[in-house]
Amino acid sequence: MSYKREIILNAFQELIFDKFKTNIDSITELKADASDRKIYRIFSGNKSYIGINNDNPDENAAFIGFGKTFLELGLNVPEIYNVSEDNLFYIERDLGDMTLHKYSLDADKEKSDKLYKTALSDLIKFQINTKDKIDYTICYQTQIFDNEVLRSDVKKFSYYFVDSFAKEKINEKEIDEIIEILSKKIINADCNYFLYRDFQPRNIMLFDDKLFYIDFQSGRKGPLQYDPASFLYSGSIYITDAERLSLLEHYERELKYFINYDAEEFRYYFYYFAFARLLQAIGSYAYIYKKRNDVKMKDKILTAIQKMKGLYEFIHEENIKKFIMKLTEIKIDITHI
Repeated sequence: MSYKREIILNAFQELIFDKFKTNIDSITELKADASDRKIYRIFSGNKSYIGINNDNPDENAAFIGFGKTFLELGLNVPEIYNVSEDNLFYIERDLGDMTLHKYSLDADKEKSDKLYKTALSDLIKFQINTKDKIDYTICYQTQIFDNEVLRSDVKKFSYYFVDSFAKEKINEKEIDEIIEILSKKIINADCNYFLYRDFQPRNIMLFDDKLFYIDFQSGRKGPLQYDPASFLYSGSIYITDAERLSLLEHYERELKYFINYDAEEFRYYFYYFAFARLLQAIGSYAYIYKKRNDVKMKDKILTAIQKMKGLYEFIHEENIKKFIMKLTEIKIDITHI
C-alpha cells in the first residue's frame, strides 16, 4: 500500500469509526470525471458510504455548508455524515451510480422527459427558496456571477480552445468584443438568485425513484437563466431542439408559481446565457483535452458547437452571430473514432 493511500484510508477509517463505531471492510476508488477530487465507495458492516478527499478545503466547505442549508429546506442532496478537522476529507450518503444522464441513455423518451421536467422544477426551488438562506461568504471562488467570472470563462475558451483548434480563425479582438457584449447582458440581468453553476444530468442521481442533486460547490449568486441553460444545453442531455424548447417552456410555467417576471425579457437573456455557458463548456473540454490528452473531448467540443449553432436565430447582436458561424466552420480532427 502506498503512503498516500494509507493516509487516505486512515482518514476515512477515523471518520467512519467516530460516527458509526464500525471499521472499514473495503474501499474502492470511483471515477471523478473532470474533477480533481478523489471519490471512494466505502463499505463498513452492511452499509456503504461515499468518501471524498479534496485538497481544496474552501471548496469542501462550500459543498458542506450549502448542502446543510439545502437539507434543512427539504431539498434532495446527500447527507454529510462526518468531516475531518482539516476539511480535506468527508463522508456522505451513498446514492448509488445511476445518474440522470446514464438513465436517459436507455430509458424511453417519455420517462426521460418526465424526469427532466422534475429536475427543472426542483432547480427553481434551489434558485428561489434558498437565495436568502445561503451563506454566500463560504463561496469558494466568488460570491456572485459577475463580469470577472464571465471574463474568466471566455478567457479559458480562448486559452485552451482557440489556442489548440482555432488560432487562424478567431483573434483576440473578437474575443474581447464577445466579452464586452456579454458583460452588458450581465449588468442588466437580475443576479440575486442562487446559481448552481453546473446543473446538468451528470450531477443528478436517480436513487429510490427520486432525483438527488450533487456537485453544487461552485454555487453563488447569479441570474435565473444560467442554470436552465446549463441543463438544456449540457453535453450530457440528448434532446431535439423541439424537446429543448418544450422543457424551457415547462421551466417558465413553473417559475410563474414562485415569482412574477417578464417572460419576454427572461427568454431574451436566456439565449445569451446559453451562449456564455457553451463557451465555458467548450473551454473546459479543451482544457481537459490539453491537460489529459483525452481525445473524447473533441467529440464533446463538436457537439457543443452544434448546439451553439442552434442559438443563431435567437441572438440579436451581429458580432455574436458571426462568431457562431465562424465556430461552425472550424475543422477538428476526430479520426480517433
